[in-house]
Amino acid sequence: MSVKKSDVLVIGGGTAACAAAEAILQAGKNVTMVFPNGGSSEVSAGSIDILGVVPGEEPVICGDYKEGIPVLLEKYPNHVYAKCADELEQGVKALVSLAEAGGCKLRGFDGKNVWIPNMLGTFSINAYVPEMSGDGILIPGEEKKVLVVGVKGNVAFNAKAAAMSYQQYQKKIGGKADYFSAEIRLTGWGDRRKVSDGELADYLDTAEGAGELIASIQTFCRNNRYPFDLILLPPVLGYVHEQELLSEIRKACGCKAAEVQALGNSVVGYRFTRALYRGLEMRGARLLRGAKVTAVSPAENGIEAECTIGLTDQLHPGEKVTVHASSAVLATGGFVGGGIKARRTEVWIELLDKKLGGITADHLDRDAVSTSGQEFLRMGAEVNEDMSVKDEKYNGRLFACGGVLAGHNSASERSGAGIAAASAYLAGKNAALNI
Repeated sequence: MSVKKSDVLVIGGGTAACAAAEAILQAGKNVTMVFPNGGSSEVSAGSIDILGVVPGEEPVICGDYKEGIPVLLEKYPNHVYAKCADELEQGVKALVSLAEAGGCKLRGFDGKNVWIPNMLGTFSINAYVPEMSGDGILIPGEEKKVLVVGVKGNVAFNAKAAAMSYQQYQKKIGGKADYFSAEIRLTGWGDRRKVSDGELADYLDTAEGAGELIASIQTFCRNNRYPFDLILLPPVLGYVHEQELLSEIRKACGCKAAEVQALGNSVVGYRFTRALYRGLEMRGARLLRGAKVTAVSPAENGIEAECTIGLTDQLHPGEKVTVHASSAVLATGGFVGGGIKARRTEVWIELLDKKLGGITADHLDRDAVSTSGQEFLRMGAEVNEDMSVKDEKYNGRLFACGGVLAGHNSASERSGAGIAAASAYLAGKNAALNI
C-alpha cells in the first residue's frame, strides 16, 4: 500500500469540494482531492443558487438573496448560513473564478436572483447562471417573441409542451412574452427514433452536426412571417464547442439565443464540473479521480484516509492508497450526493461512522412538495463554528461542508450551491490553518 502526503485532503468532487480546495490553495497550502465522480454536481444545472425561497407555510421568494438570509436565519436560527454567511461572497467568487478559468463562464446579476426557463417548462430561480443560458432570463414586463426549439428524437425536451407551459407559468412572475415552438429534424445520426442528451451533444460537437443544426434553425426563422427576439434551445449544444455553436446560431438568426436550464441533464453538469477541475489543476491541486475513500481516522498530527483507486470488481481490487494530511475536509454531499446513507428508516454518515437516528412520522410531510420542505432533509453532520466536525477523536482536524451538513434544506430553499460555496470556503480556510 502506497502512502501519499498532503497539507490538506478534500474528500469529494462536487461544488463544495472544489470551493474548499480553492480556499486551501489561496492560503498557500497544497491540497489533494479524492473522489469517484462529481456527485450531484455532475447532473446539476451548472448554476449557483444562493437563496431563492424562505420555506414555510407561506414561502417567501427572495428577489435579493442577501436580504433573504437574515429572514431565513430568523426562522431557522440553526441554519448552516448562521455559521458561514460571512464567507458567502468569497466562496461564490472562488467558484465563479474557478469555472471561468476552466472555460465555463457564469453570469451574475448584481446580487439579485433571476428566473430562467428550464427543461420542464417552468422557471427556476438562480443567482448565477452559465453564460450559455444568460440571455434566456425572464425580465418581468418585457414583451418579446420567443422560439423554443426541440430536436426530433431527443425525448428529454419537448419544445411544444415547454412553450405552452412557459406561456402560462410566466404570468406568475410578471412575464409578458409570446412563446412559439419548432421541432427540427437532424439526419446526421441516421434513422434514430430516440437520442439521448449525451449523444446529441456529441453530435453537435462535430462540424457536421453544428452545421446541420444552424441551417435548420436558420431556415425555419427565414420562413417565418415575423422575426424572433430570442431562441431557446435544449441544454445539449455540445461538451466542448458549445460556446462557438451558440455564437453561430445568434449570428445566423440575428437574435439572442440561449440554452434552457438543465434538470438532471449530464451535459451541463459535466461541463461545469470539468471546468472546476481544470481550474484547480491549473492552480496546482492534485486530483485523484476515480478514487474512493473507504475510511477516515485520526493520526498523529493529522488525518489518515484509506483510498481505493481505479476499477474495482471481482477481478480488479483497485490500488490501495493511504493519504496522510494535517487536516481534511469532508465534502461528500447529502442524500443525493452519497455522503449520507439511508436504509429503511435508519440514516447515517458512513465515513464518520455516525448514526443520525431513525426517520419517524414527525420528519415527514405527506405532501411531497410541501412548502415547508421535508424535515428529514435537514439531517446531517453537526459542526462547530469553524466547520470542524463535532467529534473529539478528530482533534479539530476534520472539517465538513456542503450537502453533508445538518441544518438546511437546500431543495426547498434553492440554496444548494450557495451553502456549498460559503461552508466550503470557511472549512477550507480553517483546515489550512492546521498545517
